[in-house]
Amino acid sequence: MNKDEQAIRNWFDDWMKATKEGDLELARTLIADDAIFLVPGAGQMDKESFAAAATATDPNTEFELDCSIQEIRIFGDHAWLLATISLAMTNKITNSRTLMKGDSLSVLQRRVDGWVVVRDANTMAPVETDQ
Repeated sequence: MNKDEQAIRNWFDDWMKATKEGDLELARTLIADDAIFLVPGAGQMDKESFAAAATATDPNTEFELDCSIQEIRIFGDHAWLLATISLAMTNKITNSRTLMKGDSLSVLQRRVDGWVVVRDANTMAPVETDQ
């Protein structure tokens, strides 16, 4: 594994950490100011709206996030990262559970201070579960 791939894997680990811990400040450092996110049902989102949504926490909801990198390709100062995502949300009051699954394709750009996401398309959608 070369140093760029390792740096992208570290970026991904930080992204997962920010999402799981609700760390909005960390999330912001991983996103380019002009980033565009494509999210089913939400259309295009900018840096601030996506970072806030991705790190939102609800004390009445338990989140279980599982993401795995499927592919990384690097082309000079740009790269793409394909990941598979599974997000389970359980309402602590009603004990109801929602499961969402899908893939995301992130386009990253190397900047002076490291890799940042500049474009991201997410296909995560609700799936039926056996309760």
